[in-house]
Amino acid sequence: MNLYQKLTVIITDILLIAELCISMYFCSQQTPENLTPTFIKSFAIMCVPTLIIAKITIKRLRSPEDPQVVIAADAALLEK
Repeated sequence: MNLYQKLTVIITDILLIAELCISMYFCSQQTPENLTPTFIKSFAIMCVPTLIIAKITIKRLRSPEDPQVVIAADAALLEK
């Protein structure tokens, strides 16, 4: 994993923590009966796009010498 991928992971972690805090704030404004549905709705709406964008970004920032790519290529050659 190169430096840019590591930075992407760190930024994603910070965003997820912020999203968790925002979701909890939204829940605090509701009655106790609506706490769980409100949390699930608000957190899922924010979390899913963040994770998808992070995954795409990490894949695009992959360096050509990434060990996972080399291992997958070697495994494909061994199967032939």
